[in-house]
Amino acid sequence: MDSWQRFLVPVSLDRVSLEAVHVAGAVAKPRRGTLHLLHVIEVGRSLPLNIELEHESRRAQQVIERARLAAADAGCSNVRTAVVQAREAGPAILEEARTHHIDVIVLGLPPFQGEDRPFAIGPTAEFLLRHAPCEVWLIRRPMRDISRGGHEGP
Repeated sequence: MDSWQRFLVPVSLDRVSLEAVHVAGAVAKPRRGTLHLLHVIEVGRSLPLNIELEHESRRAQQVIERARLAAADAGCSNVRTAVVQAREAGPAILEEARTHHIDVIVLGLPPFQGEDRPFAIGPTAEFLLRHAPCEVWLIRRPMRDISRGGHEGP
């Protein structure tokens, strides 16, 4: 608990990823910790990994800026940002966590898909829970909000 200094928050357009930024920021602030905000642009296997994706890059900068504002709202001023391109988000997040010696990954979970799997966490969260070298905190909106069909958009 006392060793929580470096927090990695993967961010996207989902509102819950901004909630993850608020949670990480609130914990990091009194510790004078660092928030690492990461947006992963997933590149399809039919394209070269280093392809320039203009639209996705612009959107990524918007996502990062929104996350930076959420961190400021939480009172966290020590913020670093990154945008990376990868085939899959999980391994990219893991690499970032290892590179920066992250203590905690705080991941917002999008709403579940379908009534048959209400507690599914998705492939990225599952990958991180299996392979992360640090703690992984999962943030999900209350089930009552999700079950009402609440939209998780911006």
